[in-house]
Amino acid sequence: MSRYLRPPNTSLFVRNVADDTRSEDLRREFGRYGPIVDVYVPLDFYTRRPRGFAYVQYPFFRWLISEGCWSLKLKFM
Repeated sequence: MSRYLRPPNTSLFVRNVADDTRSEDLRREFGRYGPIVDVYVPLDFYTRRPRGFAYVQYPFFRWLISEGCWSLKLKFM
């Protein structure tokens, strides 16, 4: 399969995530903008603490463009 026939990426990269933020918190905040397939918060291998970023996956790429999720500015407590 050619790389141009693959569906576009549907993951949204979220940076500056606080250490105490859980995937459920991100799911609740970003769920306001549409259905979410998965939330992934990578952990450091040695410390098992979050690395400061996360990925939120939506089901459709076109939905991200139409809803304007490219410039979200959310504040976490």
